[in-house]
Amino acid sequence: MSYKLQLVFILASVITFFFIILRIRKHGLNIDDAIGWIIWAIILMFFSIFPQIAFTIAGQLGFYATSNLVFTFFILFLYIMVFMQNIQISKLKQRQKDLIQKLSLKQWEEENQKSE
Repeated sequence: MSYKLQLVFILASVITFFFIILRIRKHGLNIDDAIGWIIWAIILMFFSIFPQIAFTIAGQLGFYATSNLVFTFFILFLYIMVFMQNIQISKLKQRQKDLIQKLSLKQWEEENQKSE
């Protein structure tokens, strides 16, 4: 891994870490949602500071370049994050549907009681 790429990864991990902390403090980002991003920033920092570990893993997995390994991990991480968000969206859609049905039933009952 070249020193320029190593520096880019270090900067990216530090910026990601501080951005997530800032979002938690000022904008109310859930810590549950932020943990994955914080772990990713730490892993990226770890690979940036100790590139020999990334070289070893890349060699064992058959990657031609260590940066390809890091980018592959990043794509896999994003894929998992999108999947987890889709699960949350599905749950929220179901809860919204349940709330709409309950509200509709309540309004219907109130209208029936007024008409009686």
